[in-house]
Amino acid sequence: MATKMENVITVLVLIAIITSAGSLWYGLTVAGDVSTLTGSVADLAGSVSDLTTSVADVATSVGDVATSVASLTTATAADLADITGDLSDITGDLTTITGNLTDIADRVAAVEETLLPARTLTVFSLWSGAEEANFLVALERFENKTGIPVRHVGYDTLELLITIPTQLKAGVAIADVVIAPWPSWILNLAGEGYLRSVTEMIDTTKFPEPALDVVTAQDEIWGVPFKVSGKPGFWYRKSFFTNNNLTVPTTFDEFNNTLLPAIQAIAGVQAPIASGNGVGWPLSDTTEAFIIGLGGAQLQLDLIFGDTQFNSTEVKDVFVQLATMLEAGYFSVPDDFDAQVARVWDGIYGIYFQGSFITAFEPFASNLNDVGFFPFPGTDGATGAVDYAIMPALTSHPVEAQQLIEFLASAEAQEIMVGLGGFLAAHSDVPDSAYSPIDLSVLQFLRTVTVVPDLDDAIGGDFQTTFWDQLKALWVSPTMDLDTLLQTLQDSWSAPPF
Repeated sequence: MATKMENVITVLVLIAIITSAGSLWYGLTVAGDVSTLTGSVADLAGSVSDLTTSVADVATSVGDVATSVASLTTATAADLADITGDLSDITGDLTTITGNLTDIADRVAAVEETLLPARTLTVFSLWSGAEEANFLVALERFENKTGIPVRHVGYDTLELLITIPTQLKAGVAIADVVIAPWPSWILNLAGEGYLRSVTEMIDTTKFPEPALDVVTAQDEIWGVPFKVSGKPGFWYRKSFFTNNNLTVPTTFDEFNNTLLPAIQAIAGVQAPIASGNGVGWPLSDTTEAFIIGLGGAQLQLDLIFGDTQFNSTEVKDVFVQLATMLEAGYFSVPDDFDAQVARVWDGIYGIYFQGSFITAFEPFASNLNDVGFFPFPGTDGATGAVDYAIMPALTSHPVEAQQLIEFLASAEAQEIMVGLGGFLAAHSDVPDSAYSPIDLSVLQFLRTVTVVPDLDDAIGGDFQTTFWDQLKALWVSPTMDLDTLLQTLQDSWSAPPF
């Protein structure tokens, strides 16, 4: 009996030692650096020595039990007490063995963690140039805090819109975290099971409720609000206005009939208003400013949710005004939105409708004291786009990706971005003192008006690209049939998923 018990225990212990040794060899094979393991191997040898001693103790105790059992026929109460004591010793020795095995496993895990290459996270976003450079500063803070490397890949709008769904439908998630400003697109991905909920990763009391509502479905939040891009109005170079005796308008009549003709008459000016382009979103931002400025913030909301149609009289009135100004030469030929910043600075164009992120772009970024903006005259609202951090369900590094999501959702990360300029924080704990004077003025303006969702970002789907295409056509041919344009927009509209 004693021999069988000894053999069983010994085999179990040897299996555990071999298993732990196998894990250790795996760490050595991956690392290829034996010298770094010297200390850990010495500790491991000590643990195995302790384990050997414990096994010997068990063997002795088992022998005592066997002797006691052999004498059971003449056992006395004292003998039975001895057997009970021996069994208690065996239990204690087995507990020691278990502890030693746990210690070995912990040491091997520590060795593997030291030697194995770190898991690198990949983040996709729309940012390049100055915006990307600022984002990399925030990511560096995360890397320093966690030891987790992060690789950032910037895409243009159409690439990101198409690439992510295509990869996820193919069962692949190259990105561990994606940052995108399209609530409907995010909810569509979530509805197809491609995203992880971020509900438990953020403190919802720190973010504006409307920013969370548009990425909430099935009682789960699918995106972390990271960056707010206010679309406050028209940006200009202060010295250009001063040198040409231009005055910031307070009414649309002053804007349309005084300021724009005055800028147009300045020598060297090609057009009063710069038109950004690329995919089409800069033109949609400008158009939405006219929808809100001439029709009111409620009109924007009604168009998003279908309470007003695009082929309605009040919407057509807005487009008639736009077409008239285009025909008058008040808008430039569209070009890449960031290239137009330099042209405004150089006086080729007078003003430029853009989001608050423009202060991160050169030459504005290095000359903020000479940069100003004025809202669309008489407006009661403004759009506020939010860039959300989302996590694909197929990420290979869910633990690390969650750490990054939680970091991006923190006031710490967002304050870093605010300090670098052209960034409005979604987190309520970021103080006003963190902002540059020009960015703070944008934030303070937004607090005085109704902030509504970006029209095409909110509706999403086919409507978004149709809206962009129709506006590009209008800028090229302002005499095109507006009824056809507006009917095309109405036909492509679909209810947002929030």
